[in-house]
Amino acid sequence: MTAENSSQSLANRRRQILTLSASGAAVFIIIATIASYSVFRLDRTVADYTSTIETLNEMADSARVSQVRFKTQVQEWKNTLLRGYVKNDYDTYHTAFLARRDEVETDLDKLSAQARDVGFPTMGIEALRKSHSELDAAYDAALQKFVPDDPLSIRIVDAAVRGRDRPVNEAFDALVADVKAFADERRSQLRGQISDMAGAMRLRLWIAVVLGLAVVGVGAAFALRSLSKS
Repeated sequence: MTAENSSQSLANRRRQILTLSASGAAVFIIIATIASYSVFRLDRTVADYTSTIETLNEMADSARVSQVRFKTQVQEWKNTLLRGYVKNDYDTYHTAFLARRDEVETDLDKLSAQARDVGFPTMGIEALRKSHSELDAAYDAALQKFVPDDPLSIRIVDAAVRGRDRPVNEAFDALVADVKAFADERRSQLRGQISDMAGAMRLRLWIAVVLGLAVVGVGAAFALRSLSKS
């Protein structure tokens, strides 16, 4: 073998080694890109789903809290009638009654907004809001007949609204149950989707790794065959 042929053979080997190295680097870059993009997508999805799950939890809490506040409002109404014959007590309990009323309205507003964010039907919430508003109007109208120094007026006022809180409380029971069922189902769905996405990501990575190794293996085989012939 002449010096020229030997130099040419060495140059060919170098080119083949460089080509093989470049192929390996390209495969590594492709795998790293796929992995990075998959992790980015998964992180974004997990963040979005986590936010949704938090909203579902808050919505379930809001439904329960609003019902508790409504029951407290009804109790403050009873306190107003039973203890309102003293002006200071009347002012205290009636103020508390009005405060709980406002809190229930605020809770229902918040619940309605949360429901829209997660796709929960708002018809039940709006119907409950209407029933609560009508009950409040009935309370206000009945209270106009209240005479603090006349014990019999308590009976008149109570008779005007007796039992009207029960359908509202039952509507709260139904709403709390519906919200809980919806939240439980959606949380389960979201967790399942996250699990499916993670599984798909792992599958794509394994496919990329296998294909990458196959490409590098084929390239290495050709390179070794060429080197052995030279």
